[in-house]
Amino acid sequence: MSKQISRQRELTSVSLFPTHPGSRAVFLAEARTKKEVRQIRELFDMVGQLAQVVPISHGAVMSYAVQLQGDTTLFGKIEWLLKTQFSFSLVERNFSDVTFQLIRSLCEESDTQIVELPDCGICGQVDPFPTRATLEMASSRQPMHVSYCPRCSARHAEEDPAAFIQGLLTRDRRGFKVGRAVPVRVVPEIVEERPLWEAAPLAIAV
Repeated sequence: MSKQISRQRELTSVSLFPTHPGSRAVFLAEARTKKEVRQIRELFDMVGQLAQVVPISHGAVMSYAVQLQGDTTLFGKIEWLLKTQFSFSLVERNFSDVTFQLIRSLCEESDTQIVELPDCGICGQVDPFPTRATLEMASSRQPMHVSYCPRCSARHAEEDPAAFIQGLLTRDRRGFKVGRAVPVRVVPEIVEERPLWEAAPLAIAV
C-alpha cells in the first residue's frame, strides 16, 4: 500500500510560474445599486492596468486585493475615491486570514458571491497572489495545480528556481515525492504594457 501511495505522489516534471511579491492592500465597498456595482468594477478594471488586481467578492459587497511593486501612491488614491463616492468602504493595507474572514462574514450576511482563492499547500492559508506551479504526476495524465503563500515561499526566496520550488514541494502537507532529477521548467512571466502612473486622480465612470 505504501508503495502505491508513494507512486501516486511521485512527480515527473514541474512548471513554475514566478511571482514578484510587493505591497498589498484590500479594498471593500458596499454597492447599493447595480450602477454602483458597475462603477466599482470599472474602477478596479482601470486599476488593473497599473497593478495586479484579484477580485474577492462581487455583489452587495465588492472587494478586491491589489498588489504593487514600488510606489504605493495608488493605494491612497483608490481609498480616497471609495470613501468619497460610496456610503461604506474599508481599506486594509495588507492581506491576512483575519481580513479574508471579515469579508467572508460580510458576504454571508449580504448574500454576496465570494471568489474561491487558492490556498497554500504548506500552511493552508488562502492568498490572492501566491507562487504557483503545475505538477505532472507519475500516476495521472491530468496535471495538478499547487500554490504557496508569500510567507512560506520566503524561506526559499534566495535559492535558484529549481531549488526554490523543490523546497516548497518537499514541505507540502500532501507529501509529494520530489526527486532531484525531476525537471523544473520556469514559465516566463507575462509582462503587460502598463501606462506610467501620474498624479492625476482616477475617475469613476458615471
